[in-house]
Amino acid sequence: MKEKLIRFMQGRYGIDQLSKFLLITGLAVVLLSAFFGETAVSMLLYIFGWGVVIYCYFRIFSRNVQKRYAENQAYLMKTYKIRNWFQNQKNIWQQLVAVIIFIWALWNYEITLSLLGSALGILMPLITGCVIAFTVNVFIEKFEQIWMRVLKERAARFRGPVCLIVGFMLIFGVITALLFAVLPELHASIVILSHKLPQDIVYFNAFLQEQLLAWNFSPEDVAYVQDKIYEWQAAVEAYWQANKAALLSQTLSITASVAGVVANLVMGFVFAVYILLEKKQLAISSRRALYAFCSAERARYIIAAASLAKRICSGFIGGQLLEAFLLGLMCFAGMIILGIPYAFVISALVACLAVVPYIGSITSAVIGCIFIVISQPEKVIVFIIFFLVLQRIEGDILYPRIVGKSVGLPELWLLVAAMIGAGLGGIMGMIISVPLCSVFYALFSDYIKRRLQTKKMNDI
Repeated sequence: MKEKLIRFMQGRYGIDQLSKFLLITGLAVVLLSAFFGETAVSMLLYIFGWGVVIYCYFRIFSRNVQKRYAENQAYLMKTYKIRNWFQNQKNIWQQLVAVIIFIWALWNYEITLSLLGSALGILMPLITGCVIAFTVNVFIEKFEQIWMRVLKERAARFRGPVCLIVGFMLIFGVITALLFAVLPELHASIVILSHKLPQDIVYFNAFLQEQLLAWNFSPEDVAYVQDKIYEWQAAVEAYWQANKAALLSQTLSITASVAGVVANLVMGFVFAVYILLEKKQLAISSRRALYAFCSAERARYIIAAASLAKRICSGFIGGQLLEAFLLGLMCFAGMIILGIPYAFVISALVACLAVVPYIGSITSAVIGCIFIVISQPEKVIVFIIFFLVLQRIEGDILYPRIVGKSVGLPELWLLVAAMIGAGLGGIMGMIISVPLCSVFYALFSDYIKRRLQTKKMNDI
């Protein structure tokens, strides 16, 4: 059979680049016609596609070799730039498949979101472990630097485990100290407020009435405001009485969610320990895998990008924690000097919520105002002015000097990143979005710089 085919093709032109193009194009047009149903367009595409395929085989079996060769050369000359571009795209098919998958995912977004949610639920312990490991590693690296300065290379094999234990002990020690210091104080404050609440409400109403009269409000206006306050209290009580069962079920669901979060944290902690113990081996394995599956240039770029991301995120974590500590300390000192009540509780809330961009400061201010307005309403204005001054100190001095240098993201983009993160992942999304956007911003800036260098336009 093979010999017969060889004898048949003797003197005939055969296959060239133009024939391959015609065959693929014709079959693609035939497949495309199926998407138009039983219409005139479908029939025209079907006939055209098979016509191209037939012409392709006509060229293959043609005995006019010179004419077919001239056709192929003309095709090669006219399509040189396009073919050269496709040849330079080594991963063109991977990119095409990625584009097709992306379009399908957008078209079937409900299925995509469901799959992503399921995958995220399965991978959440591992993701939590990676986040814990990365956060703890910031402190471990500091301890390793101290170890190298003090002990040099002595007991080098114990350096990793000892620094790991010290890092975890430090973090858990700080968290435990905060809980044991803040929770009893918060509990005591709530108990005191609950006992004082009836008389505080009476005192607040009298204070409000005096202030309204001092601001030249008429007795009718004062009575109107008080009626509105009473209506609001009655509405709150009515809502509570009508929604006890719903609130109870919500409490149970919240409890179940908290239990799930605790389980993820426990499993994440286990993953984090293993990741930190094997971090050097994981780094070596990742590096080998990159060079195995990517070109040397691409692998070096990915490693450089990962190093940049690590530097930015490490600086963000360390800077954010330091800024939160200093902000809480300044808040506590200022409230003590000004004689504002609940200084310790409010300062602890300010420090803890400072890690959440924008929303954290607003939330701590609102909670602080609620505590103060019930106990000493005349101190609310003082607290608000003090808090605004504190926020300006944070925004103009602390954040740019401590966090801003490591992040390198302009304030406008910080706000945009926080808003996008809040929309996608709530509070946790706001926290994570800032360093992630900082990494993308740095990579994009570097890409623009390299493009301008290629075009010899560095002065722009």
